[in-house]
Amino acid sequence: MRFRWPIQVRLRWCPNCNVPLIQDYCSRCGSRGFEVKVSPPGDVRPVFSGDLEIIKESLENEFRDYSLINLLGIDRGLVLVNKVPHYDDMKEVIVGGVVVGRYFFDPLKLRWRWRLSKYSAEVAVGIGLVKSVVVDRIKPLEVVRDSNDLEDTQYVIVDRDGNVLGIGVVRSGKVRVQTIFSKNIKTEFISKPNSLQDFIRSNDLMLRILISRGIKHAYVMNSKVRLPVTISYSGGKDSLVALDLTLRAGLEPKVVFNDTGLELPETLDNVVMVSNHYGLELHEARPDKTFWEYLDTFGPPAKDFRWCCKLIKLIPLAKLYKGVFPQGALNVIGQRGFESIDRALSGRVWRNRWISHILNITLIQEWPQIAVWAYIISNKLKYNSLYERGFDRLGCYLCPAANIAEYYMVRKNYPSIWSLWEERLTRWAERFNLPESWVRYSLWRWLNPLASGRRRVEVRCLGKEFRGDWVLEYERRLGFSILSKELKVNHVKLVFSIVIPHDSLINQVSLLGELSVVKDGDVLELHSDDYVIKLSRNVLEVSTRNILKTNALDLVSRVVKVITRWLRCVGCGACSLWCPNKAIGLVDDKPLINNDKCLKCGICLEVCPVSEVLVSKVLIPIITGSLSRTTEVITSRKTPKIITLSRLSRLNLRDRKDSITYDVDLSIPDNFFNY
Repeated sequence: MRFRWPIQVRLRWCPNCNVPLIQDYCSRCGSRGFEVKVSPPGDVRPVFSGDLEIIKESLENEFRDYSLINLLGIDRGLVLVNKVPHYDDMKEVIVGGVVVGRYFFDPLKLRWRWRLSKYSAEVAVGIGLVKSVVVDRIKPLEVVRDSNDLEDTQYVIVDRDGNVLGIGVVRSGKVRVQTIFSKNIKTEFISKPNSLQDFIRSNDLMLRILISRGIKHAYVMNSKVRLPVTISYSGGKDSLVALDLTLRAGLEPKVVFNDTGLELPETLDNVVMVSNHYGLELHEARPDKTFWEYLDTFGPPAKDFRWCCKLIKLIPLAKLYKGVFPQGALNVIGQRGFESIDRALSGRVWRNRWISHILNITLIQEWPQIAVWAYIISNKLKYNSLYERGFDRLGCYLCPAANIAEYYMVRKNYPSIWSLWEERLTRWAERFNLPESWVRYSLWRWLNPLASGRRRVEVRCLGKEFRGDWVLEYERRLGFSILSKELKVNHVKLVFSIVIPHDSLINQVSLLGELSVVKDGDVLELHSDDYVIKLSRNVLEVSTRNILKTNALDLVSRVVKVITRWLRCVGCGACSLWCPNKAIGLVDDKPLINNDKCLKCGICLEVCPVSEVLVSKVLIPIITGSLSRTTEVITSRKTPKIITLSRLSRLNLRDRKDSITYDVDLSIPDNFFNY
């Protein structure tokens, strides 16, 4: 089934004013805009000086000439970029209502490159910048000629009348068709001067609707809940607009900033500057230990191993909100639906299950990125200077969810900061017995070697034959190994490479059920009516009497969570923070449970980064021998995902269509966004 974004901007272009439209008709001249075909969700934004430097670099790398930047009109007026699906980072460039090309980051060559569009191919052929191949007709992946040019050199494929049909690239000495252009692609370039101010005037109606809707949402929600108001400010553009809208609603929020210790200097400066500019109280959430201290225990974070999100983001924020706002708060977040699929499906009001006394709202859920920048520029807001240098995403500079292009930007602009991270990665690579390419191509971004993203990068950069030893890597992350194992539906036996202390179970016994404790020398036995847990030095055995009630593999996963949490506790305090009955505390950096107060709910295990991340993602696959088997798979209890639609779906006012369209499994009325 074809992938489709739930929310999209239908980008239009005014032929008279030469400006993009996020509404059907131009507010200046009244003309109906023609549609510009861009990659969904069409979240376009204006370029900055840093983006222009990247475009110039990509043209220089591709053609050893950057004259196209002038011939395509990229160096003047209002130029837009739009993110395109790519295995690393790619953006299409829109000028004068035409997609003039795409620039992308090549993670193999570690440099920016340029891919010709139909329009820029016509221009490039016209000035002799690229070679052309004449064919009668074009077929996908067809070899059209031999070539002695360098690998990846682009050729423009034309018919006998000189019409551009597609793009071919050199692969192993042959020019192979890579792209076939549609005959309907617009290549009529509008050269009339334009600016972001022209965009603002031409989209006056939609911008006013978005602004008034955001202000009204803040005002109405505050009137309903009557709680202290906070703003989650990250130093980014979206939270800046959300903050300004909140103030326009007559509210005076307290600023909450999550200082992970991994923010770039400009972000830290912006947080302080904006707070002082508005005269707002600033609260900063910081982890008890630094990321670098936790790194020694967990190893590098990954897309599928995000221990950092719990330890340096969620837990510090939860402590701050529970301490400063124990009775709750109305928290404004700069979230937009165009940022991700999950956010596109999110409502405008929600609660985080782990900080449930805080009510979160977003004022800019339906705002496209260009509207955000129009608001910032027109109101002269103090935005983060990193945007002008070509940074597209702000936050932790080593986030595993980022792409190599972003790391390249950090390394280029902050070599000393990035070199510290590379040194630690190199040490871990040596410890895991991994090749240098694990660092060079950022393969650390995935824990599971079968992850599609990791394999895609490995195949492109290292070849199909490359295979790492995942068991060795996982064991070295844990600090111990499983010497032998016996897995049956009613009996599991594990032999560890280390001695398991009895205290690890005795002091947390209530988490395993109603058990009687029998200790005889080196042997510890925990008995219940349904199962027996036996620990003898480095041997753990779990036996069940009724497999219909208790599966041995399910039970052993809980037991090893309890044991590993005791062995590898980092003292974050998550267990005591979320325990509903205050039955658990830390003594000498070990979790100690008051069995009389314990409700046996298991929440302390769910929030623990050791048991829920390290054990679930690392130890369980070692035990089962399968990378696809984690705690989430082998346990029967699952948390359902609830998707809510915005309250906007219930609004039924005047009939008007706009240029933000939705595609969900529900019938959305034409007046979905009317007010």
